[in-house]
Amino acid sequence: MFYAWVDDKEKLQETLGLLNSSSTALWGRMDAQQMIEHLIVLYKMSNKKQETLILTPEKYLPKSLAFLMSKELLPKNFVAKFLPIDPSPYKYSSMQEAISKLVFYLNSYHTYWKGIEEETLNHPVFGKLNKVQWDCVHNKHIQHHFLQFGLVK
Repeated sequence: MFYAWVDDKEKLQETLGLLNSSSTALWGRMDAQQMIEHLIVLYKMSNKKQETLILTPEKYLPKSLAFLMSKELLPKNFVAKFLPIDPSPYKYSSMQEAISKLVFYLNSYHTYWKGIEEETLNHPVFGKLNKVQWDCVHNKHIQHHFLQFGLVK
């Protein structure tokens, strides 16, 4: 089962606080700050700060959504079609600034969805998602990257 990271900002911040600039990933190409900035991208998509197209062909969306709602982990070394192969350069001057921005966008996420939980926003892989489904995206995605950096077991 995935931890409800989107509902526990304090635990999220505490876990992120275990990272430092020399933290290394167990797999993948991103360093710790790039991973945090990568999480921000998904939060921007999920609170309408960044419009996105659905890239998955419609005939595959039911299977994609079934995976999202399952207890299966995201596979190691998975690179989504909408992401560059190589990690993006830093957008923020420090890891602490990136963590602060992530918390800002987490708060914005909750504000955005208040009272409109059944509306939908596009996710490039999983299609049109409501609030519960976006929660699953974030919880599964955060768990994946926390496993990547050995922050959770």
